[in-house]
Amino acid sequence: MRRYYYRIYGFTLVSDYEFPQFLSADETSDPDIVVQIGHITGDIKKLADEGKRFGFREKEMWFNTGVGLFWIHDKYISFEGYNGGTIDDAAQYISGLCLSIYLWLHGMIMLHGACLRLKDKTIIVAGGSGSGKSSTSTELIKRGALLIADDVTGIKKENGQYYVYPAFPGQKLCADQVEKNGICTEGLNQVKYDLNKYEIPRNDIFYDAPSKVDHMFWIDLGQVDRVEMKDIDGAGKVQAVIKAIFINWFFNEAFKLEAEDILRCIEFAKDIRIHQITRNRQKDTLNEIVNYIETQIA
Repeated sequence: MRRYYYRIYGFTLVSDYEFPQFLSADETSDPDIVVQIGHITGDIKKLADEGKRFGFREKEMWFNTGVGLFWIHDKYISFEGYNGGTIDDAAQYISGLCLSIYLWLHGMIMLHGACLRLKDKTIIVAGGSGSGKSSTSTELIKRGALLIADDVTGIKKENGQYYVYPAFPGQKLCADQVEKNGICTEGLNQVKYDLNKYEIPRNDIFYDAPSKVDHMFWIDLGQVDRVEMKDIDGAGKVQAVIKAIFINWFFNEAFKLEAEDILRCIEFAKDIRIHQITRNRQKDTLNEIVNYIETQIA
């Protein structure tokens, strides 16, 4: 079986399955992460067949998404189609959910948001699903921003400092954003499980270097008459980082934040500026939000 080598979030990954959107890397005999088709134990399959959705142990987890079965353990991400789902269906969860869980278990902070390089500053645009992260980051790209990561930003500690590491040169956009920005969908991969989004290649504006984060903008939805924007101080900064954790919903069911998890969130939050932006879903406030972001990083 052919093996594919990639560089993602500062790690070398080897895979049985091809991910065209990832950045290729030189072949190595000692990769950091191994993605493999199959190799899931019989006891996990039995638990899934009995209706269990996940199981969790220290540095290890398995879960069932309905179309795929996944086992994250040691340096491996094992996966296969499940319940009628194909390998291609299951593989769509690798770049987001699976890598986020794997890297969180190995000490990284994984945030639900895009990371961009604009005016020599590195910023994270974070928020829950439907908050407007993608439209905001797309507008910033139109204004000259470079893409470091889309949807999931990975941060790890090196030599006492926290750095964001590049993901891959691609962006997922909903169909309405694709149409609004005049992007042709012919030949694009459609990510059906994720709000029917399309994967847009961004090789031409990809920033392929680790960097320290300067700002994080947390976008929230609320019953407000006009968009509200402000700096967050003190404990509010840490709370914003914790809210932005990509796999936050897993903490309600399987994970729990340990003391070391909270500590890394505190350390990361203390050295950056964090802003809260509250917008009304029914109102078009995109230009106002983007203008505020540009003003804050100037």
